[in-house]
Amino acid sequence: MKAAVFKAPGKPLSVENVNDPKCGENEMILKVEQCGICGTDLHASDGGSMEPETGTIFGHEFSGEIVEIGKNLKTSFKIGDPAVSLPFISCGTCQACMNGNPFFCSTNMQSTGMSPEVQGGYAEYVRIGLPESIKIPNGVSWDFATLVEPLAVGLHGVRVSKFKQGHRALVIGAGPIGLATIQWLRFFGARHIVVAEISEERKVMAEKMGATLVIDGKTPSEELANIYQKETGGSPDIIFECAGIPTVIQNCLEIAAPFSEIVVIGVCDKPDTFMPFLGIIKELTIKFAIAYMKDDFQFTIDMMEQGRINPGQMISQHIGFDSLATTFETLKTSKDQCKVMICPNH
Repeated sequence: MKAAVFKAPGKPLSVENVNDPKCGENEMILKVEQCGICGTDLHASDGGSMEPETGTIFGHEFSGEIVEIGKNLKTSFKIGDPAVSLPFISCGTCQACMNGNPFFCSTNMQSTGMSPEVQGGYAEYVRIGLPESIKIPNGVSWDFATLVEPLAVGLHGVRVSKFKQGHRALVIGAGPIGLATIQWLRFFGARHIVVAEISEERKVMAEKMGATLVIDGKTPSEELANIYQKETGGSPDIIFECAGIPTVIQNCLEIAAPFSEIVVIGVCDKPDTFMPFLGIIKELTIKFAIAYMKDDFQFTIDMMEQGRINPGQMISQHIGFDSLATTFETLKTSKDQCKVMICPNH
């Protein structure tokens, strides 16, 4: 099959022919229809703590069609069914897996697209596990299905927070995860959704997704807090950190009102420092969120099927293998794109 392969930090992905994934007795093979490019892939390709092994095929935001089913599986899935999958292959039997939380599988969790063991969706085919897979219902497009993964990240962040209908929220960063968080805050009835973002293009996207006010991300913390108070009549009950870069947690501590909550969704793989004393004297709660549970995927799909969420504006481009390597490198510095979809058959 054709795939985009990681070679080394700082080097472009190499589009080449590789072996098709082999279907295990309890697994399935998905023919990839679309796969989103995620910021995690961009960061990992530059090295550091998330650097994968040479030969890794990135891609954990994928949708496609079932083309092979393991011989030991007893399942309602059929060849030709459209499906998405959480990007893990886990044991399916430990307590975490039984609870629909395969990220915390206690036996053998393999993360799709982060090592050569389970290659990702920057390819024509990808191997998936049955417990992590969900059929795409009629009426949900490939575009929407491929957005389930980033939307589930935002949903999970809101769900693990103390958010209640009528709360005031502040979202730091309007990349794909920030935009997903904005959409869910709007869905669940936030009174105010204020967004801090640097990119002019992403400011516009934030407004389209439901932000009630957008503030320039370069605004100093004290000034930002004053603007929030003036424009909304109060302080944020919850701050969602969706930027994933050093110093932002410190900024959140400076902005946060007493007894409020900070939820860290953005993935930062670099050392960071902040002043704990600020959190102590305000009695703040800091909550970290990672990935999603299977129900986050299922709920997202259900809301798409019912027409109750519309994330289509997040998609900025569809590309094929011919421009993948160049586009991937461009996205490392460009902020005018949101979600770029790889279409192997483009």
